[in-house]
Amino acid sequence: MIKLLSGMILLLLTVQVSAQEATLTPKRAISIPEVYVSSDSEGFLTHKYKASVYPLYQNADNYTGLQYQHNYFSQNNWNSTAEQYTLVTKKINSRNGLGYNLNLGYNLEGSYKLLTTDSNYSTMLTDTTRAEIMVFRDRVETQNSLTNGIYYTMGGASIEQQVMERLSIVLFGGNLYFSDTNTRPTLRARIIYDLIPDYGITAQLRYRQYRDTNTNVANNYFNPDSYNESMVAFGLRKRIHGWMANGTAGVGQQSINQGPSTTTQLYELALTSPVNANDVFFRTKAGYGKSAGFLGPNYFYRYFMAELIFPF
Repeated sequence: MIKLLSGMILLLLTVQVSAQEATLTPKRAISIPEVYVSSDSEGFLTHKYKASVYPLYQNADNYTGLQYQHNYFSQNNWNSTAEQYTLVTKKINSRNGLGYNLNLGYNLEGSYKLLTTDSNYSTMLTDTTRAEIMVFRDRVETQNSLTNGIYYTMGGASIEQQVMERLSIVLFGGNLYFSDTNTRPTLRARIIYDLIPDYGITAQLRYRQYRDTNTNVANNYFNPDSYNESMVAFGLRKRIHGWMANGTAGVGQQSINQGPSTTTQLYELALTSPVNANDVFFRTKAGYGKSAGFLGPNYFYRYFMAELIFPF
């Protein structure tokens, strides 16, 4: 992991130098406020506030800069705060979503220090095959885990294959490594059919499963022997006057430790303004999910996020 993080630092610095050489008069931008708020059925509340400065800025999908984030967590009479400082560089093709988003953060929560990342790289292997690799490292956001300094590291890869003109299959495989010795091999699959192409509406079959290798870890997070979920969903991806709307609505069945099936739900909607170098950029997303948690199969969560970037 140290070698991986060191390599990411080197890559971030290299990208910064390359961007400076390629652009004689780079734009700059600031992002404030960036807000993420969530709550769940167990009374766990999350508030995250971020401010960013991008000395190298081309548009909202192509920049390099620094970010500061303040996190606040609470549940019943307990609360905790954290500060995070992140170096980020991003270069995404706004038309096809291909490219990279690399970042390296330093998180301080109480007396616990952690290097974090939320990075990915995607490319086309062939005209009909898209691949993506990703690495995540962050704290586990439950009361016990934050109190005890538990964190996770996840590596994974996905392949999206267009089978025919309106039909694609996406496969993802990864492994989640918790600092409390548990690991979680994870598999996800989606079959996507362009149901109404003119309106950007897709029909999807989704499946995911994982298992925990150490279920004796008590109360740090939800960790069953095995978890399986199958879902039918409808997706939306439509550009309207330059704005992009993305949405998902799905209902499924889950099984915990090979037990009886119960209902799951997922609803998400995102709206993104046009990606132009000289214009203020706005992005927002909200969602609701119902699955399994500590207290049984009816755990639910909801979240909202918003971001504003001002170029100058």
